[in-house]
Amino acid sequence: MLDWLSKLFGRRPEALPQRRVTSPVCVSHDDKIISVDDGAGSALTLAWAELGNVAVLTTDAGPFEPDLFWILTNRDGRQSIAIPMDARGEHALLVAMQSRLAGFDNMAVVEAMSTTSSGLFQVWPAADLP
Repeated sequence: MLDWLSKLFGRRPEALPQRRVTSPVCVSHDDKIISVDDGAGSALTLAWAELGNVAVLTTDAGPFEPDLFWILTNRDGRQSIAIPMDARGEHALLVAMQSRLAGFDNMAVVEAMSTTSSGLFQVWPAADLP
């Protein structure tokens, strides 16, 4: 609308950084395994039976960088998988976690998604973790 004014004064509008539409990460699951392909040739798997903890990690990097991540950790705490919330297949994983994990805290997910600061939100701990 005011392009003529910009041209008159010779100032060029600075280009805003573009947000990636989707992450290169792809997550899939079946009845036994959660698989995560990072889009760069690496793949990680975690068995549902070994899942011990689910959290949401938030950063202050948004809105032009991913700033919400699922953190899935196995029962002994030695393996963690980070999945950006804009990964392909992430919504289907959320639905599966909601139905499979008794006590999954949807309100913690909502709280995490509502924050703009860095934090870690506990969504589902296994009751029998050491």
